Amino acid sequence: MSSYLPGETMRTYPTPQRANSSQNRARLVQLIHIAKGQLGMDDDTYRAMLAGLELPNSTTRMSVPELTRTLEHMKRSGFQVRSKVTARRMADDAQSKMMRGLWLELHALGYVQNPDESALTTWVTRETGVDALQWLNSQQAQVTIEKLKQWRWRDERKIDALAQRLHAQGKSPSSSAVELAKLWFGAEKITKTTAQQLLVRLKAREK
Repeated sequence: MSSYLPGETMRTYPTPQRANSSQNRARLVQLIHIAKGQLGMDDDTYRAMLAGLELPNSTTRMSVPELTRTLEHMKRSGFQVRSKVTARRMADDAQSKMMRGLWLELHALGYVQNPDESALTTWVTRETGVDALQWLNSQQAQVTIEKLKQWRWRDERKIDALAQRLHAQGKSPSSSAVELAKLWFGAEKITKTTAQQLLVRLKAREK
């Protein structure tokens, strides 16, 4: 015989499995946001990373497996989960975070194959002769940042210059690389592939 009165609904309680899943989800979301800060990623870089992974653009829309995949990618990019007693290993000054953010953006755009911290360190060592980001002085770090910026914007500036010249001659519908990428390829960002496609199409109009 039921102990509930007519019209009274049975109260349900979360199962241990559901409670554990909710806690795991909250922990993953927290770690992803910590990783975003530790890696020096701004919102645009973060969204570009998610787009490159073909994931939703917000953790609120991700499943637990998608959150796990995002976190694992950020770990490969240099994020380290730190305990309170663990000494910091990654350089976390503003210039190092900027270098890391630019490196991740270059990866998201297709210019860098390996987003890992180790790959960034290898590149920095080759450019500067210094074996770790922590050991760069301020001037060396700034020069390195400028090199990464030049790499990031090199193709887009080249396309802009060509598009402006052709637009003045009536041979291009726009003088902006970004606008041409949207118009011709439906692209929101100029990836390495999109840049190559733009240059081919624009050079064909030079003839």
